[in-house]
Amino acid sequence: MPNRFTLDRVAFFGRTMEEYLQAFGLTTADVLDKHVLDCPSGPDSFVAEVNALGGDAVGVDLVYDQSATELEAKGRSDIAECLAQMKAKPTFYPAMDFDQYAVDKTSALERFVADYTKNRKRYVAAALPKLPFADRSFDLVLSAHLLFVYSPVEEDGFSESSNMNLQWHHKAVREIARVSAREIRLYPTAAMNSAPRRHRYIEPIMADLCANGWRVGFEPSQYRQLSTEMNDCLVARRLT
Repeated sequence: MPNRFTLDRVAFFGRTMEEYLQAFGLTTADVLDKHVLDCPSGPDSFVAEVNALGGDAVGVDLVYDQSATELEAKGRSDIAECLAQMKAKPTFYPAMDFDQYAVDKTSALERFVADYTKNRKRYVAAALPKLPFADRSFDLVLSAHLLFVYSPVEEDGFSESSNMNLQWHHKAVREIARVSAREIRLYPTAAMNSAPRRHRYIEPIMADLCANGWRVGFEPSQYRQLSTEMNDCLVARRLT
């Protein structure tokens, strides 16, 4: 549909630690005392910044088998492309400061590239719905701007593909839950391309988590680049 925002692939651009904390409703102290997985991490600077502060964070992404030079070029290209698309349809991003967006994405990319070059072991090449980690390897697993966002356009997402359907989401979230000993946080939870409401996958995903030993709810997000309404983070805490 011409009035919808769509993406033909997963874009490679990231976010700063500050943006991550805002999105997930966390503080710096919340992440520095935990073993944290950023999944998928992309060119986020979260892993670099957490470790620079003395924390313990690991990133996982399909493209981490590529060189820093290749990833920097990919990141700069995707930032420019996505920014152009968003500026062309500003009604989809009523709270967006496009200039600040470009600054934040470039800053995250540059910090990521520097850390990726020096500390490659923090960055694991893999992708949902299969992760190369043992059960309950991490205290906290964060997943931003992949789940729900890249579901098919006809099912509340931005993707032109049907690959990341509900079945894929169930597998992905179960895998995130498998590698977490304590807590997972998923953002965003709103439907894309619609009036503010929950994404249609949220209810079945929550039900599946609850049936498998998790307590699930929502916490408010302070991240303001998507809708200013229905802007919550899904939080699940292990009970068993």
